[in-house]
Amino acid sequence: MSELFSVNEAAAIAEVSPDLIRTALEKKSVTPSRRQRVGKAVRHQFSVGDVLFVKLLAEFPFPLSQKDKQSLAQILAHGDKKAAQWSLEGNDLVYRSGEIQMSIECKSFRQTVAKNLAAYRWGRRRIVSSPDILDGEPVFRGTRIPLQHVASLFRKRVPESEIAEDFPALNSRDLAYARLVARFGDRPGRPKKRLVFRREHGVS
Repeated sequence: MSELFSVNEAAAIAEVSPDLIRTALEKKSVTPSRRQRVGKAVRHQFSVGDVLFVKLLAEFPFPLSQKDKQSLAQILAHGDKKAAQWSLEGNDLVYRSGEIQMSIECKSFRQTVAKNLAAYRWGRRRIVSSPDILDGEPVFRGTRIPLQHVASLFRKRVPESEIAEDFPALNSRDLAYARLVARFGDRPGRPKKRLVFRREHGVS
């Protein structure tokens, strides 16, 4: 079965607000790979492609029409090479309409998602829970260090160098996962680095 993420997990991996994803769901800008009804609630689960698409929506340099969103979802979330005026060339997205061509450089957001996915996957293997250790609180394997305690330090903006010094048993990947968990449910600001796009006229 393919890897799926909750709203909070997808938001943390994409470094966007969970509210951005919920709003996109309400507007039907994003269609999750799976919906699961639990009682009266519906749980949405997102694939890696869905997360890439969410990241693109958050960083896109100008508003997109519903048709453009659907086309980009076909490419990023469903793996198509072309949809309507959009196509995937290398890692970048290209829009063509008549004599106008526009290229969207996607390297930065792909790198962000890949980095956070690696941290997420590491943490899923590294974190354990046992009734014999801190009453079952999730800890880093081989230690008695609670995951949520380290994550709370990141939420408080404690420098990573200080956290690493206080917990020498944790490696850089452990800290990267704790930093990711610290973003679960968080409301980050606008992305620091926006997507780059180039527009060309008179394309033959």
